[in-house]
Amino acid sequence: MSAAAAAATATRTELVARAGRFPVRLVTTWGAALSVLGAVLVLETLAGPRAARVWQAWHVNFLFWTGLAQGLVVFAATLKLAKGHWAGLMIRFAESAAAFLAVSLALYLGVVWGRAAIFSWLAERRPDLGAWLTSKFFFLRNGLIYLGLTWLSWRFVRHDLAPDLREVGGGPPADRLEGRDAIARDAALLVVAYAFGYSLLAFDLMMSLAHKWVSNLFGAFYFMGSFLAALMALAVGTIVLRRRMGLETLVSRKQLHDLGKLCFGFTVFWAYLMWAQYLVIWYGNLPEETYFLFYRLIGPWRPVGVAVFLLVFLLPFVGLLGVKPKQSPPIFLAFALVSLVGIWLERYLEIVPSINGGAGPALGVPELGVTLLFAGLFLLSLGWFAARYPMLSPRLAADTLERERH
Repeated sequence: MSAAAAAATATRTELVARAGRFPVRLVTTWGAALSVLGAVLVLETLAGPRAARVWQAWHVNFLFWTGLAQGLVVFAATLKLAKGHWAGLMIRFAESAAAFLAVSLALYLGVVWGRAAIFSWLAERRPDLGAWLTSKFFFLRNGLIYLGLTWLSWRFVRHDLAPDLREVGGGPPADRLEGRDAIARDAALLVVAYAFGYSLLAFDLMMSLAHKWVSNLFGAFYFMGSFLAALMALAVGTIVLRRRMGLETLVSRKQLHDLGKLCFGFTVFWAYLMWAQYLVIWYGNLPEETYFLFYRLIGPWRPVGVAVFLLVFLLPFVGLLGVKPKQSPPIFLAFALVSLVGIWLERYLEIVPSINGGAGPALGVPELGVTLLFAGLFLLSLGWFAARYPMLSPRLAADTLERERH
């Protein structure tokens, strides 16, 4: 059935019914299995000589998964501000990541608990920075940033959920413009807070790990990389879930193409930010700046650096360059997964060389265990959200289908 025919036959009642067809049990089961397996591996490793690698991997995964979840909610907010009606069938997938943001507040305590294995400046004080890098002030302000962004995210999502909750609960069909002003206000505040807050988090939680290395662009590089990860994760979620939710005929090739163009565009933008950062450091040729890049491009870390460039930029750029790959669910899914693996490796490359005492890359049981734990918790939070809230907005889906039909 074509998208136009589907739009004609998909009544509001059918959209309400499909809002409850999310595979909660399947997602929760997978989340629980991954969480338990990851927790067992983490606890087993913490009892041995590789405990420091657990906390390093914890930091990598915390910054990757929290950035991805926040980027998803920010993408939904961006759609509201840009009036992106084309994404009405998938916007709730993005908003559901707000559930993981609440979980990440607890996971942040793991960063605090394992701080001795992560932040070298705790033992080597930086008097040149005054009180900025002192333990209490450092962890308190970053915790408050996460808390504030989580609150802003949930406020935005709750306002967008309210009309759908009434309709799915048996009320009359909600108007697509209901609550528009409040939703737009919350979206604007969230987007601005995301850019500012995640820049500070990048400076504190990653840049401070490398002794006296400074890049004014690093904050933007982190939050835009997280936004790219969010787009790729949304593509994965949309492609995987549309069949189980009965949305195959509604999420059209045109909508996938629009999402694919965003993924492609922000892949190029990621490369632009990377090059802009590299070019200035290379041209200035100052030892206190060049060591950060050269250490990751020469010697044992070079394969990881090359892999990041290939997985985040080159392969998705070539693979998603044409129209057909963006419209083909299997191909789009493959390149989205490749990009997500590359962005995870990018976080690993940014963090671990600064804190592992000059050792080369080591990817094994500690890293696998922590990654499985975080992935499982992400799926569990998604299942928790889907069990309580509609994973399809009937009013926004109907708007998308109506516009696509005409």
